Amino acid sequence: MKRGFIYLLILLLLGIGSFFIYADTPVYRGWGTPLLKTGQTTSYVDYDDGYYEKGIAKSYTVLTAGRFAGTTNITINSKTDVHSNNCVLDNNTGLMWSRYAAGSVGSGSDGKLEWTTNVNGEGIYAFAAAANAALLGGYGDWRVANDIELINLRDMEQPNAAPDATAFPGWPTNDYFWSSVTHSSSNTNAMFVGFSIGTMVPDVKTGNVYVALVRGG
Repeated sequence: MKRGFIYLLILLLLGIGSFFIYADTPVYRGWGTPLLKTGQTTSYVDYDDGYYEKGIAKSYTVLTAGRFAGTTNITINSKTDVHSNNCVLDNNTGLMWSRYAAGSVGSGSDGKLEWTTNVNGEGIYAFAAAANAALLGGYGDWRVANDIELINLRDMEQPNAAPDATAFPGWPTNDYFWSSVTHSSSNTNAMFVGFSIGTMVPDVKTGNVYVALVRGG
C-alpha cells in the first residue's frame, strides 16, 4: 500500500513538473504571436483575406522631435543625400525605420542604388555604412531591411501597396526597394519589393532601385 502511494506521488510530481516546463510554450497553449495584417479590407469572395482580415493591425509611431528632427548629410561618391532624421517605430515588431527612402545619391542622383557596391563606391551597403558613419537620427546601427521586413510594410488595399501614408509620406511607388536577401537559386540576384502592386521578385544585383534603412530586430 505504501509503495503504491509512493508511485502515485511520483507520477503526480512528474505531471506537475511537466506542466511548468511546457506552460510557457505557445504550441501547447494553442496560440502564438500572429502575423501582421496585409491591409486588405475588400473581400472579393467569401473567406478570402479581405473577408477574414487576419493578423495584427499595423501600428506606427512617427518620431520627429529631438534627435529625430532636422537632417543628416549622407555622402557617397561625392554625392550627398540631405536625409531627414525622422523615423517610424513599428509598435508591433519593434523595428525602427528611416521615414524616407534614400535620395540624391547613385548614378542617377535619384536615390537608386545597386545591391552590389560598384567601382565608384556606390551601393545600398555603402549607403547604410555612410548613414551609420554620419549617425543618422543619432544611431550608428542602420542596416538594409530584409524582404520579410519590407513586405510587412505593404498595404494591400487598392489603389497600390504603399505603406501607411501618414507614417511614410512620399514613399516611392514607381519602382522597387532592394532587400538584403540573395535569391535562393541564383547568387547574382537579390530579392526586392515593389510597392506599386506589392510584388516580391528577384533581380540582378547590378540593377538600380531604392533602399530603405531599418534598425533593430
